[in-house]
Amino acid sequence: MSTGLPIKLMPVRENVAIGVVDIENLLYMVNDPVTVEQEAARDAKAGHEQPGYARMRAEVQRVIGTTASSKSKNIGSYADYIRDGLTGEFGDAWSVPPVTLWCPRPLVIEPDGSAYLPIRDGLIAIDGETQITAMHRIKKSPSAFDMKEFNFAEVTVAFEVYHGISTLSARQIFHDRNLKGVPVDKSLALSMDMRDFATNVTQALVDGTTVTVDEEETPLANFILTGKRQVSAKSTEWMTLSGLRTLVVTTILGKAGIHAASGDVEIDDLPEGTDMKVVKRETVEKLSAIFQEYAGEFQAKSAITSPAVLAGLGATIHRSTSWCASERLPEGESLDSVLSYIRWERDLAFWGGIAAKETAKGVSWAGGARDSGHKVYEAINNRDSEVGLKIRGLVRQP
Repeated sequence: MSTGLPIKLMPVRENVAIGVVDIENLLYMVNDPVTVEQEAARDAKAGHEQPGYARMRAEVQRVIGTTASSKSKNIGSYADYIRDGLTGEFGDAWSVPPVTLWCPRPLVIEPDGSAYLPIRDGLIAIDGETQITAMHRIKKSPSAFDMKEFNFAEVTVAFEVYHGISTLSARQIFHDRNLKGVPVDKSLALSMDMRDFATNVTQALVDGTTVTVDEEETPLANFILTGKRQVSAKSTEWMTLSGLRTLVVTTILGKAGIHAASGDVEIDDLPEGTDMKVVKRETVEKLSAIFQEYAGEFQAKSAITSPAVLAGLGATIHRSTSWCASERLPEGESLDSVLSYIRWERDLAFWGGIAAKETAKGVSWAGGARDSGHKVYEAINNRDSEVGLKIRGLVRQP
């Protein structure tokens, strides 16, 4: 390519370069995938030959498909996210990945980085196509996104371009980008989302709580593992950040939170008129008290640190909150009395069939919040039931 949109590129290797381009020109150079698919479908229905650009795109991309497809559904939420980022709603805390483009023809890149990108029908997104489609959607209907006066030419996005490589090589890059990476666990990713109310409360709890361990006041943050899915046996941490978030979610939502622990918490999830500031303050206060009172059990990594028990415990604490709409603690009952006499040891005698089970390799506590959280809740709150007596080391008298 020696004609087209003038641009500055930085070569990475012989057939790869990186650069930035404003959104206006990016969308002018890279066709809207939805439009490409719709036009190709009309041509096919009319018996016309599929355009070359549509054929090339189909070689290296999956179809967007109908509005019911997962990729199509993601476009709308991605467009909202980009809109909020561009308009300053998220401040600095937002990001879109660099777009990966494929230009079948080789580019001519001068020693100073000067080059030209094809203006129409010469660039195809190998990776980041959903992002480009979302941008096209915003650009076509700016009023629908409250961006009618927004100047897209003033915002740049990063891109990388693979040029002068074959279709097979482009297909391989698509494969590697989509399958070589390890998907991030949803609960782990959500535990880092500070725009989520429950995550915000969780962080406030971590930042504002100290516990007494070995007769020393220590920040709770020292005992919360971040960035990993599991706490190892030798780890000094008590639980993961996502595990702590499960405790927070169930405290806020009660039993409903056991199955919603890996989802966002919204004001609509709470009774009408609930003050979210009160929810945050009260949740932090109650859970701080729990960590301080049971610091010894947490330090011993007893049953109280398992995901299922954290979920059942949080749902129980919810019964003592001011916004609890149902299953409130009975008059004269307190959280302390409900939790009294529970045997927190990691022992099948107390927790077998509730939060633990015996396997060929020994005792397993792998049952998560969704699997066993309700069993734990029933055991904690129905003290006279068989499971309620079991976790308290008691048996029903004949």
